[in-house]
Amino acid sequence: MKNIKIIVIGSVLAIALVACPIEYTRDITAGTGFLIGAVLTGWLGVRGRKGAQEEYASEARRYTARTMMKIVHLEESVIERWEHEENGSDQLRRERVYQPTYEYTVNGKTYQYLSRQPLPSKQDLGRQVVGYYDPHQPDHITENRPRKPVFGGFYFFLWTAFLLFFSIMSFTGQLSFS
Repeated sequence: MKNIKIIVIGSVLAIALVACPIEYTRDITAGTGFLIGAVLTGWLGVRGRKGAQEEYASEARRYTARTMMKIVHLEESVIERWEHEENGSDQLRRERVYQPTYEYTVNGKTYQYLSRQPLPSKQDLGRQVVGYYDPHQPDHITENRPRKPVFGGFYFFLWTAFLLFFSIMSFTGQLSFS
């Protein structure tokens, strides 16, 4: 709750300083507003990056065992979406996808897992894939090995750079407001 208050108050202050700068110190107040915005987005980027790394570490500790999973059932569904054509018209596209149900065995006990990752073909029935599971709770399994976050917080850092640029431009008087 405290973090949300900081973000809201800081954002309102930054917007107010940029949108309504004081007349004689227009460049300084606008630059300060951009600088406050940059600090806030940088802080959010650090928090986003830290959260993504903590989530990765948790999943890497959790899903340490591997087993083979076999697709035992495919549930068919049709996805409909409109696509815009080059000639300006719209066309309805229908695509069939298949939700797999996997079966796997750990310590002599058989489990089933309904995946959230659709498959494009019905021919995949019977195929085997590697599953990563929690040895303490074998019913918790995933098809994907946990991956290190590459872009965690990246967009916030991009906004930080953007706002820092405008802050510098404003402080040096190269950015004018009318």
